[in-house]
Amino acid sequence: MKFHKDKLQLRLYQQAILGTTLENNTLVVIPTGLGKTFIAAGLAGLLCNKGQILFMAPTKPLCVQHSKTFGDLFEGELCVLTGAIPPEKRKELWTSDIVFATPQTVTNDLIKGLFKFDTFSLVVFDEAHRAVGDYAYVWLAKQAQEKCRILALSASPASDKEKLDEVKENLFISKIEVRTEKDGDVESYVQEKAINRIYVDLPEKYRVIKDLLEKVLKSRIAILYDEELITSKDVSKVRKRDMLMLQGRLGREVTAGDFDVYRQISVVASCIKIMHASELLQSHGITSLNEFFDKLAIQSKKVKAAKNLLADWNFKKARIIAADVDEEHPKLKALEAIVRKNAGRRLIIFTQYRSSVNQILKKISELPKVKAAKFIGQKEGLSQKKQVEVLDKFRSGEFNVLVATSISEEGLHIENADIGVFFEPVPSALRSIQRRGRIGRVNIGKIYVLITKGTIDEKYYWVAVHKEKRMYRLLDSLKRAEK
Repeated sequence: MKFHKDKLQLRLYQQAILGTTLENNTLVVIPTGLGKTFIAAGLAGLLCNKGQILFMAPTKPLCVQHSKTFGDLFEGELCVLTGAIPPEKRKELWTSDIVFATPQTVTNDLIKGLFKFDTFSLVVFDEAHRAVGDYAYVWLAKQAQEKCRILALSASPASDKEKLDEVKENLFISKIEVRTEKDGDVESYVQEKAINRIYVDLPEKYRVIKDLLEKVLKSRIAILYDEELITSKDVSKVRKRDMLMLQGRLGREVTAGDFDVYRQISVVASCIKIMHASELLQSHGITSLNEFFDKLAIQSKKVKAAKNLLADWNFKKARIIAADVDEEHPKLKALEAIVRKNAGRRLIIFTQYRSSVNQILKKISELPKVKAAKFIGQKEGLSQKKQVEVLDKFRSGEFNVLVATSISEEGLHIENADIGVFFEPVPSALRSIQRRGRIGRVNIGKIYVLITKGTIDEKYYWVAVHKEKRMYRLLDSLKRAEK
């Protein structure tokens, strides 16, 4: 293995961080686009003669991207491993000098005995904020920590200290290297991004459906409140996340024959479905809502919560009205105006759901100078091979607009995408930062956020803003503590 260190020109802050990573298991937190991968390459270059290198990332496109970066700097055997490769072949590839793989593939191969960490000197955990709960990173770090140097990378580790501490503990981190956009040694490398909020009004027919869904939700929230499972019966104060956590807790507590808890679980499931339906209506439109209603009708043959919902009179009225509405969400018109205004430029349009991807593509594909493609996950219908192909064609200019779900948010370096559109805000500082990080990595970037006034959109937008502020306050306190 030969490392062409003359090809790696590290900036001063990267060199300083590299010095820490050589002696310590380190979590590196720096803004998106400022070269975390190059720090990993520098450390790999220093350790490659002591053993193999493993670089893990959550998706295959991200693994492929990192392998290309390393391929320009190293001369030796580099490979990208996926579950699509037969086990016999994977066992051979595990002898490569540098291996790039998703944590799921690494976990499966370690359990099958296709490799051991004994021969590795460095393990890199990209998008390290995922190292919580039962994500594969947690178990893999336990297996690797006594044998390898650990390097963890993230642009947005956590909004609260508890989660950050969990990440640190799970990855056996002894040092944190933090840089923010305001740091003197980083500031000059940060590309400016202008954020434009575009507000639209919810159509009157949509409001009628929204009110009906809220009535259905209120009746079920009242049940949960009366049974002291939640602390408020004010629908505006009950979040979908609260319902998901309650669903998990009840699921852990239920025992065979405990029909009261089964009933409560069904009520909670109904609340989650109603919240989801209302969110689709407010943020994405009538087409997405009707698709959800159709899926619910199929579910109702097997799922009691779905069957009970469909029997609710207010829910029935909402379905009947929705079926007759042909008015598209006003965001689509606003999006069309943005795409026309930036005709010929490279855009990424981020959206939460696949149904919206299809609507957006239908809306913009016939516009002048638009060559659009969808970039979605495997579960949504795009294989890993196709994902890589789409990104390559976007980079080459065959496409100039990507309509993408969350698969696009983490880590991918997408050259020259200077315009980003958030079809909806997301209530996550991490995801907001990740989305913005795909834009303006080379030139000054512009972000448009589409927000439906007086809806969940506004709430989600400000939730993410406040979480992000908390995260930066946390990072600032960490920096002071590390000095």
